[in-house]
Amino acid sequence: MTKQTHSSGGFLIAAFAIYPFIIKFIENYNLPYKLLLIFLYFHFADLGSSFPDIDMKSSYVSKRYPFLSKHFGKNFKHRGFTHSIVFLLLLGIVCIALNYISQFNIVVHSITFGFYVGYGSHILLDLFNPQGVELFYPCKINFKILYIKTNSTSEKLFHGFLNLLSSLLLIYYCISYLKLLDYVR
Repeated sequence: MTKQTHSSGGFLIAAFAIYPFIIKFIENYNLPYKLLLIFLYFHFADLGSSFPDIDMKSSYVSKRYPFLSKHFGKNFKHRGFTHSIVFLLLLGIVCIALNYISQFNIVVHSITFGFYVGYGSHILLDLFNPQGVELFYPCKINFKILYIKTNSTSEKLFHGFLNLLSSLLLIYYCISYLKLLDYVR
């Protein structure tokens, strides 16, 4: 999948996950602060959606973070360790530790939760590629669900479909929010 498709998928999965995040963590903040936290959440979901490709030298994220890319690219093959449940669990532990160290600061929580959701969306979308991913690394078996080749017409259609779903979900959220405002008045 291309970076654009991963960004769209990351946005969609983050949009699905935002409602419980708002209800549980940021419901009691004032509107400008909520908007800032939501912005941070989506920004880091977008970053997380491209981060598993840190193991591929030519990827967008590898060019932005060459130090990390050099380490991961040299030690792991593409769609191996960084695309596995093991890495996702380790990332979850790091996110929990960062939240604990920050004494559960809401800004840190918005950033880590967004990044984690985006990261997971990347792995999910790569399951739709013929190459698949080593989901249970170090087991060398590649898992795949569909066969959407990178840069193919089917990927472009899939990308459009993800954007359509994201748009429909945002419209639904906006209508729900407006109905809630009418109810509160």
